[in-house]
Amino acid sequence: MTFEQIFAILKARWIIALSVFVVVLGAVTAKTLLKAKDYTAEGSVIVDIKSPDPIAGMVLAGAASPSYLMTQIDVMTSQRVALKVVSDLKLYEVSSLRENWMKSTKGVGDFRGWLADMFRHSLQVHPSRGSNVINVAFTGADPQFAAAITNAFIKAYLDVNLQLRTEPAKQYTRFFTSNGKQLREDFEVAQAKLSKFQQDQGLVVTDERLDVEMARLTELSSQQVQMQAAVADSGSRQAAVNAQGDKTQDVMMNPLVSALKTNLTQQENQLQLLTTKLGDEHPQVKELANSIADMRKKLDMEVQRVSKSFGISNSVNVSRESQVRQALEAQRRKVLQMKAVRDQAAMLQRDADNAQRVYEQVVLRQNTTNLESQAFLDNVAALEYATAPSVPSGPRILNNIGLGGLAGALLALTAALLMERKDRRLRTLNEIEALTNLPAVGSIPAFKSRKKATALPRRLHLPHVSTP
Repeated sequence: MTFEQIFAILKARWIIALSVFVVVLGAVTAKTLLKAKDYTAEGSVIVDIKSPDPIAGMVLAGAASPSYLMTQIDVMTSQRVALKVVSDLKLYEVSSLRENWMKSTKGVGDFRGWLADMFRHSLQVHPSRGSNVINVAFTGADPQFAAAITNAFIKAYLDVNLQLRTEPAKQYTRFFTSNGKQLREDFEVAQAKLSKFQQDQGLVVTDERLDVEMARLTELSSQQVQMQAAVADSGSRQAAVNAQGDKTQDVMMNPLVSALKTNLTQQENQLQLLTTKLGDEHPQVKELANSIADMRKKLDMEVQRVSKSFGISNSVNVSRESQVRQALEAQRRKVLQMKAVRDQAAMLQRDADNAQRVYEQVVLRQNTTNLESQAFLDNVAALEYATAPSVPSGPRILNNIGLGGLAGALLALTAALLMERKDRRLRTLNEIEALTNLPAVGSIPAFKSRKKATALPRRLHLPHVSTP
């Protein structure tokens, strides 16, 4: 449908359209003028998201996110806050409100909950754009009552928000207090076990016996190595002496054996000279021969004595090496035992330290939650309290009349179109051409006045036809 058709329909059905428009506009205007005046009281609260918590010393996590402000708005519009408003203002004692509740619900349900829901529906809460301020507004018939309800919602919101912060802290405080006693007992038991073990084993905090015993163990290990080297050396010398006798270097280096060998060599040379001069039977030759024989005996005896001394030295070294080895084993067992004792003591010390650390953390957390449960400050505060408005906020006469006129125009158009649908007529040339599929030859005007009748030759259009 074109605008030409719509205009033609309105022109033909103007009485119905005008009637509908006047009725709708008049009804809206009358209702607006007769409606009681509404007053809107406004207040605001500010949410501080940058200042650190005075107890924890840190900024609340997630406070800077947009959802934090929306959460605060949900808290303000919650039933818990509304119920607190009803309780603070004692609205449940107002008889007129109870009568309205009886008429609405026939006494079914909770009266305070009904009041809370009624006030929640009339409350408007929205954040300011680009800031952390939350605006609160309540609309009512009485300006004083609207201001009182707005301020009551702000106060109840601040109280509930503080309770939401302190109630978990109180629960944590009770939890930490009950568990702190058990943790303290566990710490005392662990400390008592450690003290008893130290007393039984003779351990003190500054005990350095293990270091001394370790040093002694190291020294004995060095001595054992030295004695093993000495045993190997003396054993090899003894074996060489037993195998080669006086030909070994150790025997030959002996001063007495060396002197005897030197004297024996001299006497043998002298005996050879005397034998050549005096003969074998000369008394001096025999005497010298006997002296050489005695000296040989002394040399053999001295060689045997030196050889035995190497055996004795080797036996002494073997015995000392055995003693050092036994002392080393005993010292090793002693050190291992002391280390086992110290390890057990260290384990008990760790148990005591862990129990103390857990207990201290619980006590620290308990003190923090105790302070938080007693806190009376929060990161939200009232920025502006509502005052009784002097100018009504509604009804808005011009806006309502304008909307009523728009609605009347739409309904008038709808009514004209419905009437045209029931009584369909041809209003324009385009409709005739579309219906007959033939071009229009001309149009005959309506003769409603003489002036219009005289203008017939000029209004009648006949293509390719001359006027007589």
